[in-house]
Amino acid sequence: MMPKIALTLLLGSLTLAAQPSQKPLPEAERTRWFREAKFGLFIHWGPYAVIGRHEWARHRFQIPQAEYDKFARAFNPVNFSADAWAELAREAGVRYVVITSKHHDGFSIYRSQVSDYDMEITPYPGDPLKLLAEACRRQSLRFGFYHSIMDWHHPDYTPKRAWEVADPKTGGNLPRFIDFMKAQLRELLTGYGDIAVVWFDGEWEHSIEEMRSDEVYEFIRQLQPNTLINDRLYKRAPGNRADFGTPEQFVPATGLQDPSGKPILWESCVTINTDSWGYNKYETEFKTERDLIRMLIEVVSKGGNLLLNVGPTPDGRIQDEFQTRLRAMGRWLKVNGEAIYETTASPFARLPFFGRATAKGSTVYLHVFQWPSDGVLRVPGLDNRALSVRLLGQPAAKLALRHQGTDVLISPPAAAPDGIASVVALSLDGPPRVRPYVIQPDAGGVLRFGAESCEIETRFEQRAKKENFLGHVFLTRWIRADDVPTWTFAVPAAGRYRAEITYGAAGASKGTPFTISAGAAQVSGTVGNTQGDWVFKSFAVGELQLAAGEQTLQVKAAVRGGVNAMNLERVTLTPV
Repeated sequence: MMPKIALTLLLGSLTLAAQPSQKPLPEAERTRWFREAKFGLFIHWGPYAVIGRHEWARHRFQIPQAEYDKFARAFNPVNFSADAWAELAREAGVRYVVITSKHHDGFSIYRSQVSDYDMEITPYPGDPLKLLAEACRRQSLRFGFYHSIMDWHHPDYTPKRAWEVADPKTGGNLPRFIDFMKAQLRELLTGYGDIAVVWFDGEWEHSIEEMRSDEVYEFIRQLQPNTLINDRLYKRAPGNRADFGTPEQFVPATGLQDPSGKPILWESCVTINTDSWGYNKYETEFKTERDLIRMLIEVVSKGGNLLLNVGPTPDGRIQDEFQTRLRAMGRWLKVNGEAIYETTASPFARLPFFGRATAKGSTVYLHVFQWPSDGVLRVPGLDNRALSVRLLGQPAAKLALRHQGTDVLISPPAAAPDGIASVVALSLDGPPRVRPYVIQPDAGGVLRFGAESCEIETRFEQRAKKENFLGHVFLTRWIRADDVPTWTFAVPAAGRYRAEITYGAAGASKGTPFTISAGAAQVSGTVGNTQGDWVFKSFAVGELQLAAGEQTLQVKAAVRGGVNAMNLERVTLTPV
């Protein structure tokens, strides 16, 4: 075999022959496909799958490099079928696929001419990345790759792992490593056709200057001017040059904005399972198809994309738990896809019912999770005239609508066509013009904060979610203190209110401390036992002095030991 260093010298001459021909597009055109696609498939795959515990296995379990290399050499995906993967992606309704070309362990899951740590050291004779790129194009799926900046294998990368060496900051040559990274990017951007996305990760150990982020950005643009680049090349800093943001394992409460407050493109990357991105044979907890469909709707309603991850087995199969959920999402999208693809974010910052909204032109799509028990679906604060209404899951169904001030009242059929999410398409006389919905006191001055109308303020590894059962809508899986239900409300005048909280709780939840806060006012309590997690009872907590005007209410729980704090149904404030 020709030495790798010699092959590196050939890359320049190979580029012109292999480089895809692209005419640079204006930003709006370059990002159009991403804005319209809404749903992508993320794939984490590499030697860590042989261990079958976590993609960070070498670091987490402090596996020496020589020992880890045995797993890399044993990586042999004999059951890998690129066409089967691409067909599954198409069946799931995704529009693009992003796969790891190199994760933090430094192993390249393709046949690299500039690295000795790649598929050439395995028994597998092919190039999985090339096979998948070709299969995706046969299915009309856009194709991109994830590429880790951090590299635990390359001798030039620093810092080293603290458990391996005495001084992690010595012994490398980071500028030379960045040159190596660029050489691999050149391979990937000139040998695999048009690349939709370069998805960087592992950036947190270095500054933008050390990573030469602007240089790398321009390098990619020269090779493929229309490839999208994520924000991790710029350490996820607001206002950077990247094309989209990447919140991980959570859905932002209000989408993402730049420093001026302008919405930006973003994509939530989320696992179907709970613990890892790579294959984990010990994993027993998976999000349900109900969770995933509603998450997709929520992400799209906030102006984002969902990049949903699978971690294939070391022999190349996508496990059944992933396949069944992806196919369920595809079935839902076949019926309701017009309310997802090519839509824009909800025109409503908040809604009074349990559900979400998306929009396309003069049509608003109402994704209803809890069918109205009183037979009326209220759409608040529309300055438009509603022209017609239809139910995507039952095209022949007759729905009545009427106006009540600026609200539109829809009378749907008695039963929801879909227990997960039924979509009502409301046609208007033009693009939606909306007055913000804010919780207001009722005729008796009472404020009601139902779980259906809260947003969950959160960050990395969100666990809390909203759910409905037997007519109740509640916040559940509240096992992290960082997950905080939040409501926006307004009162016309300052006053004192008696606070009451309604929840279901049993067992270990009992005794969990919580606080209810509104502005500077706050009351505290502890969770009691309602004799069942889904047995809902109300408890007086104390009194709050509220200022006049618009403000937020939050409930925070001092979660203990990963136990669900409570199933929170609502907070009620009654004037004293």
